[in-house]
Amino acid sequence: MTLYSIALFLHMVGALLLFALLAVEGASMVQGKSAARFNQVLGPLSLVFILFPGLYMVATTWGWKGWIVVGVTSWLLIAIAGTLTGVLLLRQRLSVGAASVSWAGRVGLATGVVFVMTVKPEVLVALAAVVIGAIAGVAAVGLAIRRPPRAEA
Repeated sequence: MTLYSIALFLHMVGALLLFALLAVEGASMVQGKSAARFNQVLGPLSLVFILFPGLYMVATTWGWKGWIVVGVTSWLLIAIAGTLTGVLLLRQRLSVGAASVSWAGRVGLATGVVFVMTVKPEVLVALAAVVIGAIAGVAAVGLAIRRPPRAEA
């Protein structure tokens, strides 16, 4: 066991925590509630587990490769969009529909980041992966919102 393997494990735990937070947020929106307060507590924990081990791995093994820059930038966008969405929801200045679009875009973006971190592609492929992920997420929620509700029997 090396420091790198421990850092990688903690980094993965942070990513899993991020997806758990996104899942709780999505489930809360379906129920018409906000998970913003929950995310205020666990979001920073996810940040610590993703960022610090990731920076350690960059410093000791990878250096600042293009795919890492794309991943970190995308992660920052996820964090900023999530924070803004949460704050605006708590202040009741954002509709659930708009929050759903933000959520879906962040899920797609995070999925793109997982692809980038796993495959470690050239920078253009990394950019395409996160952009396609974000677009796919927003498109999916757009289709779900536009679909008429089923008639209950």
